[in-house]
Amino acid sequence: MSSSKYAITAYRTATRTAPPLVAVVMCYDDVLNRLANAARAGWRGDYEAQYKEIYRATLILTGLASGVDLEKGGEVAVRLEDLYNTLIVTLNRLVAKRDAPQQYRQIAEALMETRNAWAEVAGTSMREIEPSWDYDNAPPREPVEESAGA
Repeated sequence: MSSSKYAITAYRTATRTAPPLVAVVMCYDDVLNRLANAARAGWRGDYEAQYKEIYRATLILTGLASGVDLEKGGEVAVRLEDLYNTLIVTLNRLVAKRDAPQQYRQIAEALMETRNAWAEVAGTSMREIEPSWDYDNAPPREPVEESAGA
């Protein structure tokens, strides 16, 4: 099964097992958790784990984007689709970048606002960024030497 078909299937499964708005909130929560995991992997220099977490987050975002009804949703739907597509590209570009963990946090903070808006509509609980995102306590990283050709 292709990755986009997997994402769509996962989204549809979530919407069948939970009310649709709650399923959307659950998808946002999973993306946020994956961003936190990717940031921790980046702090450790484990770029393979970071890539896997971002890959999974982008699959979820692909599933969310596939559920946007541009005809019924109007301008809000267009903005959501743009948000999801921009996030997919941005997250993939950040993998293995030195400042990726900090960028992931900024993305998570912005995404949290959208998540909480969905949660309010769905009647579920609000959420805040977890203390595990505390960069002041992140392990120090060795300096990365730039290659002469970069």
